[in-house]
Amino acid sequence: MLSLQEISDRIEIQQLLYEYAGAIDAKEFDRLDAVFTPDADIDYRAFGGIAGAYPEIKAWLSKVLPTFPAYQHMIGNAEISIAGDQARGRVMCLNPMAFPGKDGTV
Repeated sequence: MLSLQEISDRIEIQQLLYEYAGAIDAKEFDRLDAVFTPDADIDYRAFGGIAGAYPEIKAWLSKVLPTFPAYQHMIGNAEISIAGDQARGRVMCLNPMAFPGKDGTV
């Protein structure tokens, strides 16, 4: 049975996932400051991106993502394990992205 603390922790982690997706999809990259700590290491290499410290990643996201005219995150199946003050997680994410056509339309 989950303790109230673990339930609360899980909900807070899930909320961070939603805040991340909302910030990215709205192209409001400053909102990511409420999601990541300044010393976070983030790795987008599996998606053809870069890996680095949060400030570098935030700058990269704000440069690269506006080139896509449309995208949206759909997240689910959050697997979260909590041990004391540490957590690990995995979330399934579908992120369809539109590319502009030769005439500039989506």
